[in-house]
Amino acid sequence: MFRNRSHFLGFSVLIAYVLLPGVPQAAEPPVRGPMTFEMFDADSDGRITEQEFNAARAERMATRAAQGAPMRGAASAPAFASFDRNADGSVTVEEFAEVRQGRMPGRPGKGRGMGPNMPTFADFDLNGDGAISKEELNEARAKRIAERSQQGYPMRNLPNAPTFEDIDTNSDGLVSPEEFAAHQTQHRRQMMQR
Repeated sequence: MFRNRSHFLGFSVLIAYVLLPGVPQAAEPPVRGPMTFEMFDADSDGRITEQEFNAARAERMATRAAQGAPMRGAASAPAFASFDRNADGSVTVEEFAEVRQGRMPGRPGKGRGMGPNMPTFADFDLNGDGAISKEELNEARAKRIAERSQQGYPMRNLPNAPTFEDIDTNSDGLVSPEEFAAHQTQHRRQMMQR
């Protein structure tokens, strides 16, 4: 198996490094960025309960503290009730996105209009049936482009706008609230990395 003794020794050192306790391991970089809906929804049922919300936040705070990077602003972070807009005891993707958008205003000096300027699922679900068709997406997008242009805010980056197929990840011909929220989350991450 080993060609010579040095190969055996090298392999042995590697195994000792990986398996033995007390051998220093490379530290993981601190967890960064806002928590996503999926991070809170522990059972992946499309709803966040207060228990899931509090457990996920506590775990994130403990992880950050253990990494030597405690969460700034944790004391002023919104409570579960702030996300549970209809007070039914759980938070939907839409409620989560609505609150998150309101808390992420455009960053001064960066020229980014996220937050209130970012469209919601309801802005595209024109018939209110809980799903967005390709026609609804195109109609709502055209309306938004016209409105923003009239307000003096031309939409930059239109050539790179996602297609319906980019957002409809399961290719069923409709965009669900979950697919929409996942796309919005991905878009925010890309904007924050610029």
